[in-house]
Amino acid sequence: MKPIVFAFAAMIFYASQNVMLEQKLSKYTAIVTLVYFYLAMLPLALIGLSYLKITHQQVVVPSGSNILIALAVGAMFFFADTFYVSAYAAGGTLITVTTITLVFPAVASLMKYCWVSGMPNRYQIIGYALAALGVITVIKGSLPAKP
Repeated sequence: MKPIVFAFAAMIFYASQNVMLEQKLSKYTAIVTLVYFYLAMLPLALIGLSYLKITHQQVVVPSGSNILIALAVGAMFFFADTFYVSAYAAGGTLITVTTITLVFPAVASLMKYCWVSGMPNRYQIIGYALAALGVITVIKGSLPAKP
């Protein structure tokens, strides 16, 4: 149940962020906006780490080659955030940007199959195709009507 609660909470925060990005922050340069985001994130992460230590909870830190993977993921977060915020700064709308990100689970799943050398089954392939079709349909429906 805990993963579901965490994922639901993340969804609420991400949805709120998207509305704020579209309505208030899209007129600013994406990189500058990201600087403000990260200025808020670092102290909050350090406070969270302090809380774990103060409450004597186990803190497991990446080690060995996983440190490099964690740093690579951090770099990927930066680039993903840059492109995401840039989508709004370039005139993207809430519907367009969030709809495109709906294929995130399908893309992540396909990447996982490549990582572990597996193959998706036919139901997953059909699901990927339907997800792509759904995104295309919503975007097409969101375009302004031609006179």
